[in-house]
Amino acid sequence: MSSEIQIAIIDDDEQSRVALAGLMEAMGFTIEAFPSAGDFLASPNVRHTSCLIVDVHMPRMTGTELHSRLVGSGYEIPTILITAYPDDSARAQALAQGVVGYLAKPIDDEVLLGCVELALRGAKSDENP
Repeated sequence: MSSEIQIAIIDDDEQSRVALAGLMEAMGFTIEAFPSAGDFLASPNVRHTSCLIVDVHMPRMTGTELHSRLVGSGYEIPTILITAYPDDSARAQALAQGVVGYLAKPIDDEVLLGCVELALRGAKSDENP
């Protein structure tokens, strides 16, 4: 994979954030990791982000709220939502709003990588193991 592709990982759980960053770096991606949606929005690289991997349940701004805010601002960054608390209704709503994937933790590496590939191709995925 190209190192020009920049993936942002946003998760308030440090262990999850570090593990996801390590996996994506091992696949050759350039990674930026943030503990909150606000930290990501304050980054100068928002407009250069190729794909977002975002936790659904975070303080102050959820992953779903971040996705909606970005779309409303004209930044339609392909987004993969991850959650330790899967909810079929929230999943259906997120997919209807254009997220690429809605994955339950613990995340299967192969499923996540498949979603990232789809995101980078601009496709949508309704995968959830």
